Amino acid sequence: MDMIAVQVVLEKLASFVAEETRFLGGVRGGIVELQDDLYSMKYFLQDAEERSESDQGLRDWVKQVRDVAYDAEDILEEFMLRFAPSHGSGFTHHLRNLYRSIRKLSARHRLAVQLQSIKARVKAISERRNAFSLNRIDMPSTSSATVEKWHDPRLASLYLDEADVVGIENPKHLLVSWLVEGEEKLSSISVVGMGGLGKTTLVKKVYDSQPIRRSFDTHCWVTVSKSFASTELLRVALQGFLVTANEPVPDNLQSMTNLQLIDALRDYLQRRRYVIVLDDVWTVNAWETIKYAFPDCNCGSRIIFTTRLSNLAESIENSSHVYDLQALRENEAWTLFCMKAFRGEHKAVCPPELEKMSRNILKKCEGLPLAIVAIGGLLSKKKNEGLEWKKVHDCLATELKSNNDLGSLRRILQLSYDDLPYYLKQCYLYLSVFPEDYLIKRMKLIRLWIVERFVEEKQGFTMEEVAEEYLNELVNRSLIQVVEMNYFNRVKTCRVHDLMREIIQMKSREESFVMIANGARIGQNEKVRRLSIHENSEEVHSDMRFPYLWSLLSFSSHHSFEHGFRNYKLLRVLNLDRAPLSSFLPELVDLIHLRYLSLRWTMISELPESIRKLKYLEILDLKTSFVSSLPAGITQLTCLCQLRNYRHSFQPSSFFPDTHGMRVPSGIGRLTSLQKLGSVEVNEDYELVRELGKLTSLRRLGILKLREEQGMDLCYTLDRLKHLTALYLVSLNKTEFLQFDSLSSPPKYLQRLYLKCSLPALPGWIASLQYISKLVLQYSNLKSDPLKALQKLPSLVLLELRQAYAGEELCCDPSGFPKLKKLGLHELERLRRIRIAKGSMPGLERLDITACTVLETVPDGIENLNNIEDLVLWHMPSTFIKTIKRYSEDFWRVQHVTTITRIYESRGRWVSETLL
Repeated sequence: MDMIAVQVVLEKLASFVAEETRFLGGVRGGIVELQDDLYSMKYFLQDAEERSESDQGLRDWVKQVRDVAYDAEDILEEFMLRFAPSHGSGFTHHLRNLYRSIRKLSARHRLAVQLQSIKARVKAISERRNAFSLNRIDMPSTSSATVEKWHDPRLASLYLDEADVVGIENPKHLLVSWLVEGEEKLSSISVVGMGGLGKTTLVKKVYDSQPIRRSFDTHCWVTVSKSFASTELLRVALQGFLVTANEPVPDNLQSMTNLQLIDALRDYLQRRRYVIVLDDVWTVNAWETIKYAFPDCNCGSRIIFTTRLSNLAESIENSSHVYDLQALRENEAWTLFCMKAFRGEHKAVCPPELEKMSRNILKKCEGLPLAIVAIGGLLSKKKNEGLEWKKVHDCLATELKSNNDLGSLRRILQLSYDDLPYYLKQCYLYLSVFPEDYLIKRMKLIRLWIVERFVEEKQGFTMEEVAEEYLNELVNRSLIQVVEMNYFNRVKTCRVHDLMREIIQMKSREESFVMIANGARIGQNEKVRRLSIHENSEEVHSDMRFPYLWSLLSFSSHHSFEHGFRNYKLLRVLNLDRAPLSSFLPELVDLIHLRYLSLRWTMISELPESIRKLKYLEILDLKTSFVSSLPAGITQLTCLCQLRNYRHSFQPSSFFPDTHGMRVPSGIGRLTSLQKLGSVEVNEDYELVRELGKLTSLRRLGILKLREEQGMDLCYTLDRLKHLTALYLVSLNKTEFLQFDSLSSPPKYLQRLYLKCSLPALPGWIASLQYISKLVLQYSNLKSDPLKALQKLPSLVLLELRQAYAGEELCCDPSGFPKLKKLGLHELERLRRIRIAKGSMPGLERLDITACTVLETVPDGIENLNNIEDLVLWHMPSTFIKTIKRYSEDFWRVQHVTTITRIYESRGRWVSETLL
């Protein structure tokens, strides 16, 4: 982690050195010297971080490096903002520049003094490293951290009694069948899951079972470490096969080369049916370096991997099965917990007075067997008293850190974190800002990572795309749990396992990375950099000063912030979602370092003209606030990349919400860094529609209250926005036509398109959008069948037609809609029949039909949709529902659908009924 802090400072120093000498004045030499010193220190940091876990002196040294790097960053950030060039003209501007020049002389002198202090600290810290015999990062290390520790926490998983294992019978039988049955060619099975889930325990029970011993001629178990050596893996494999077969081991085994070991293994395994377990594989390279030792003799041989990497199987040529190991079910977890925590009780029964607290503690384990066994074992040594158990529940992070009974659990859980590359460690630790059981939205997390400067630039990719790669990698490593995927196979919401959250919160606090305002005592000299306020957090009192705070994130709807933000001068990230604010706090505009400001779900209705002071603001999120108009000062925020403001409201008779946006001032076209803008209400402002065409970096755009006569201007703008991937267009009312005839070059990279307007005909260019994955048409009132026009779109995943078609029949040809997963047909009042040809929509998973009042029955051809899981029927007439009930004439068409849900109105409220 501390390598990251130093790297950030080095990058800023590099940009400073690149500036002209007149900009830096007499401090240039000091900056170059500091840069050299920090470069030198960085080379030794990785070794120090690895060894600091077991060395208090090293921990103190690493902390000193971190603190001086953070302080250097603060100084450089202030310098950068103070000395940034100003723009303007005229006598008043000249006077301002003169005044600024006088102030800059003083500031430059102060910077020089501060740099000297930082340099002296860096020099002293650098000299102290000699006491620890640290190795350079680019030199081979002989430290104990890089060799396999004598105590491997995984060993216990190999020698569990049957009585200590629950919930594995079904997966055990399945794995045995995969191994014993199936094709004769060599194939592999991957058992995937987070650390502590019981992968090794499950596979060991399978490996030792009688069906496996009877079915295979020879077998071997190899435990793979993170710092594996291919020669050692091959040596262990050869020795394992020979020993289990009671055959002699070669005398020269220890001196054999890779090639000799591979040849020996191939010779031995030829014409034998073998099974080998490669336990705890951390990288596909571990397999790539040894795979040629295992021949395919068409004898039904098998290779089993246990891994935390969900994509390992994709990298293995002969992979045939992947078993994604799940956490224990609630009843299984309770059984295991009681076996461990109450083993001294009769039949291991939990005393009634401890059951509530026991279940609360068990909830934190989230079905993780290793955690249940470890914490249950710890509690078995405590008195059976509520207060004793409550201490464990409330202070689990402290217990994980200091209690030897939980040492093995802590080491196994932390292995995954320790294995992360440096750029992912900060991203993962940052998840500690979110409250327990909080569902983290993908885009929220990505935006925060970017403004925190955790995401590195990558040529050919946007920062958001790189950040999403980071997220997917953490998911792949089983460090983040996906709660929901969207129809585009992207993470929608995610979370962190409670125990991993305890560990990263503890680590974040130790490294001054994040602090949770939960009543924990904050030392007077503690430099808090990020503060997170949760729903149950105590108020941050006025006497609590955080002069070094970079980020403040509130997840509380009652924290008042009555003392304001005057004590947070270095603040860069401010998240006030759902904060009880009815007006914009005046002192917010003095937070000149601010990059990110979120006022979502607040009662704020107006922004001040002085918002222009936040000249380094990159993201302003006003979504679902009451701000309806932006001041002219917003046009001076030239660093803005995202400006988001819209909210929804429902009319009593409508199934879909109305969207409300914001009025923006003239001059919005100056914000050329904008990538996301939504939603802008244009009304009768014709010039504004054309001005939006100046924002050529836009990737997402929402425009509301468009009029028919603005069609030419709209097409002029869209022709210039070549990078658009999402477009949301809404007319002034449902009968207002929008014409797209003059659009000569539609944005060819569009992925999402929402047209909420009347259309004389479906624009022909829509059918040419090769990347469109989501299309919503509302109020279009088309005369021609839109399915015919859209069915060849190669990437379309989600299609919704809302009052979009005035015909009686919808038809789809064979091979139509090859990627479609969700189809919504809503309020098509004249629709009587739907025909889906066999072979079309092969991947459809969900079909929604809403208020199609004259539709006679379900689509003809729905019986051919083999992947359909959900059929949702909103406000459909009872005559329609009768046709698909059990024993009705059309039931056979839908009997393969996993779930059929009917939603209807009864006594003023919506009622959901499951029909199948």
